[in-house]
Amino acid sequence: MTETVALDSTRLIIAALVGLALLLLLIIKFKVQAVIAILVGAVTIGLVAGMPFTEIISSVNEGIGNTLKSIALLVGLGSMFGAILEVSGGAQTLAVTMVNRFGDKKAAWALGITGLIIAMPVFFDAGLIILIPLAFSLAKKTKRSSLYYAIPLLAGLAVGHAFIPPTPGPVLVASMLNVDLGWVILIGVCCGIVAMIVAGPVWGSICGKKYMIPVPEHVANQQDFDESKLPKFWTIVGIILIPLVLIILNSVAKVVPAMSGIQPILGFLGEPFVALTIATIVAMIILGYRHGYNSEELEKIMTNRLNRQV
Repeated sequence: MTETVALDSTRLIIAALVGLALLLLLIIKFKVQAVIAILVGAVTIGLVAGMPFTEIISSVNEGIGNTLKSIALLVGLGSMFGAILEVSGGAQTLAVTMVNRFGDKKAAWALGITGLIIAMPVFFDAGLIILIPLAFSLAKKTKRSSLYYAIPLLAGLAVGHAFIPPTPGPVLVASMLNVDLGWVILIGVCCGIVAMIVAGPVWGSICGKKYMIPVPEHVANQQDFDESKLPKFWTIVGIILIPLVLIILNSVAKVVPAMSGIQPILGFLGEPFVALTIATIVAMIILGYRHGYNSEELEKIMTNRLNRQV
């Protein structure tokens, strides 16, 4: 009996390694779309592990269903929220204000912090497209290597996207491990700040001093955007904090006896999809309607972003 269990365990490990290797090969070498590669890898693991065909199908269906139902709504709301923040100029507001307050000498730190904040509601690719012109603009202005500013920005965006909900990665991990999302946010922020500092301003300073990478010509010739048309800094900060604060308060109320009286209210408001819905509606009103967008335009902006993420 013991030998059979040992053999099965070894086979499972081999199956997992084969499936992982196949997944990486399909994505990296053959550029297969990620979802297709994951499905092929999952089926391969089942076959190598010796699972019956019917069990493989049911396991894949169940896994996909449980995963999608827990994160699809949050990802959808997050993408729409981020779309409004993007088109209104909210991301530029954060970046420009942070850089102005930190000054040129510490602008790399400002970009790293901005990237960390922006990556929470705005997806990595959109955040990069929005903010990279500012990094190049600073490099042109200070005559430093582009790496000095681009690396901190990329580090902030990558860390924020990987560590802090409502981005898909941490939401998926929290769902799979059945961990409260509020604590994931708190721990993600703490770990993310450290990771951003090391991989961003610190490493960016080292690379920027060692390698002089000039600003691309087509970027250097671009005109700067009009800062007077951007929304207010604290308005953007307040809107971004709405879902984070509500979710965290819900988590704290569960363990603090003094807050037991309002826990049911915070439990409702702090439910992730409720918190994100509130933030999205506030963003629609303050950053959408008040900045000249009508309902039809906002619907198109949010739908297009949602379709891109799906």
